[in-house]
This record gives sequence, C-alpha cells and structure tokens, in this order.
Amino acid sequence: MLIVHLIIINITFLVSFVLLLPSSPWLFAISTTLLIILAVMRFQYYHRQSNQVLHSLLNGLRNLQDGDFSISLAVPKENKTNKANKSQAEVLALFNQVTDKLRQEKQSIYQRELLLDKVVNASDVVTVLVNHRDTIVFANRAAEYFFQQKSMLGMSWQSLLAEKLPELIPHHDKDNAIIQLLLNDNNVKDDLVKATTKTEQSWHLSRHHLKLHGNPHQLTLLKPLTQAMHQQELQTWKKVIRVINHELNNSIAPISSMCHSGNILAERLEEPQLIRVFATISKRINKLAEFIQSYSQLARLSKPQKKKFDVIKTLKQLQEFYQFTLICQQTSLIFSGDESQIEQLLINLLKNAQQACPDKDSVVHVTSQQGKIIITVRDLGTGMPIEVLTKAFLPYYSTKADGSGIGLSICQEISDGHQGQITLNNHPKGGLQVEISLPLN
Repeated sequence: MLIVHLIIINITFLVSFVLLLPSSPWLFAISTTLLIILAVMRFQYYHRQSNQVLHSLLNGLRNLQDGDFSISLAVPKENKTNKANKSQAEVLALFNQVTDKLRQEKQSIYQRELLLDKVVNASDVVTVLVNHRDTIVFANRAAEYFFQQKSMLGMSWQSLLAEKLPELIPHHDKDNAIIQLLLNDNNVKDDLVKATTKTEQSWHLSRHHLKLHGNPHQLTLLKPLTQAMHQQELQTWKKVIRVINHELNNSIAPISSMCHSGNILAERLEEPQLIRVFATISKRINKLAEFIQSYSQLARLSKPQKKKFDVIKTLKQLQEFYQFTLICQQTSLIFSGDESQIEQLLINLLKNAQQACPDKDSVVHVTSQQGKIIITVRDLGTGMPIEVLTKAFLPYYSTKADGSGIGLSICQEISDGHQGQITLNNHPKGGLQVEISLPLN
C-alpha cells in the first residue's frame, strides 16, 4: 500500500511538472513541497505502524523466552482497504494462537508432572536418581523414609550407602536381581530391639541408565518383596491346611463313630481295660479335632466385608468376657471395616494379654489422629524375649506348650486386609504392648 501511495504521489508530481512549471513556477514549487511532505508523512505512518508490530512481537518473544506463556498481543481491527494492516493482524493473531497452544501444553505437562510426582511419592518403591557426579538429584518419600533422611537432594549416593546401607554396595554390578538385605523389622517397635536385631528381607533391585540434559544418570529402584512373599506363603499354607483338614476330617469322623460304638460295647461287656483304651482314643481324637479347628481359622479368613461400626462399643462388649481397662477420650469412634474380623483381632490380643498376666487387668488405649485409629493393648506381664519378639508374627511359631502359633498371624493378616499396621514392643514399665494402626478412611 505504501508503494501505491508513492506511485500516486510521483504521478501527481509529473503532472504538476508538465502543467504548472512553464506558466506558474511558484505554484509548482508549492505543490512539490506539499507532495514531498505528504510522502514523508505516509512513510512515517507506515514505519511507525510496522515498528509497533515488531516491538509487540519482540516483547512477546522475550516473555516466551522467560517462560511466560500468558502473554497475548492486541490485534487491530482488519481494514479491507489496507492489506498491510490485514497482514499485520494475521501475524499478531497467529502469535496469539501459538502462545495459547504453548500455554495449554505447559499446563498439560505441569499436570502430568504433578500426577507423576504424586504417584512416585505414594509408591513404596525406593526411587533414587543420581547424576554423573554421584549426586542425588531426586529421591521419593519412600527413599527418604528408608534411609531415614529428611532430604536426600545434593547428598553423595556412595557416601549415603556406606553409612546407611553397606549391604547394597556388593550388588553395584546388578541391574535386575532379587537380593537379600539385613534390615530392621518394621513390625517391632522397640528401638532397642531394632538396634540389636535385624531380619533378612527380600528386595527387587533394578538400575536404569539414562541421559538427562546430555549427562548420564542412574535410576535405582528398590521394591520390597518380603510382604508379597509372606502373603504368597500364607496363601500356600491356607491351601495345604484346607487339603489336610479335608482328609483328616474324613478320617476322624468314622474313627470317632467307631470309637463311640466300641466304648458302648465295652461298657456292656464291663471290660474296664477296653473302656480305658476307647476313652484314650476319644480323648486324642478330640485333641486332634481341636488342633484342626484352630489351624482352619487361618485358612477360613476371607476378604474384609467393610461396614461402619463403633469400635468403642465393640470393646465395651468384650469387657464382659475379658478383664481390661479401657482408656479413650471419645465415647464413640466410627470405623469402616469388617466388625467380626476386628473383633477377632481384639479377642486374640486380649486373650494373649490375659494369659501373660492373669492376676492383673490389661490396658487398652484407643486414640484417633492424622486420619488413623490407633488401638494399643498392653499386658502387665514380664514382656517378650528379644529372640521371640522378632519371630512373633511367623505362622505356626509359638513358645506356649499348647499354642498353635497362628493368633498373631491372624491379627497381622486382618490388619493387612484393612491396610493397617501392627507392631510389638516391650513397654518400658513392663509388659508387652501391641499397637494396631488402621486408616479411618
């Protein structure tokens, strides 16, 4: 458009040169001056308009360079007679479309990063990212809890391993393997016991080598397998128990019936020796039936059927059968879980507490904090030896002469089924203390 205007001004100059110069030189000079002024004004107008557009684009690009995608340029109204204005408006509109697209992409990336951060931090897999200088540049919450550090960023990876987990150093050449580590048992809450005893735990170790910003990095992942293997072992035991129960029950029933019939015949024949024999057989059959019955409890434990119920009310009902002191500031505490299973858990713990100290009442303390309900059952006995404390949750392990060794195993499975945790420790003032932590939601 500027060129068209300049051509029109030139034509006007030529016409005035032909018509006015011979007869009216002064008029020609005045018209020439006016044409020059008009040409300069038009040039300045287009130059200023172009500079404004370039200045706006420059400011917009600088904002993009600084990571600010919220910039939006004002687009002038289109002028159909002015093609330059139309082109400039199209450029500005295209710039705004690009910034809108970049802003949406940035928001999408931010949302994905936020989701990924939540997933990684919520995972129980220990995740550590180390750069080429052996410096930790990322560690999730599981890693900070595992290494007992508030923040691991900037720490030396090898120095941290040497201090906190030297057992992992011999596995530096393994990129994908199942390893055994001697670690503290989380089910034991006694700090003294934790410091003096460690249990062998199974972990899946994987290492991945990648490049970030052109530099090599190493991603180390440690996934706990002990709990999963324990659950798998427990399921295997359940299947074995079901088969054994079925076969033994099929044999016990006819033997018991025949023994009963033999006992009646012996009484009729008045044979005291036979009566004693059949009585002994019946007694052993009853003991075997009780043994099978106790072990089948673990095999029958099903998935929790969760419903809301009052934990305090359940504990007060149990006070009719077991002697214990209930300490709770709340008169009612609603919990969503399987009431029969939670009741079975409490019965097992209260029975153990009563057996540990029959002469004194045990103490049950109930609190709710940070979205969890915490139930503590403490007896006033002599406590539990350290070597027994570390094996207390093993299925079928018992130090009692008539114990089956499944009481605490059942408690642990009920707790795990409710996404909770159960821990043991010897109370400083005497007695064993069992703490159950269950999420309210």
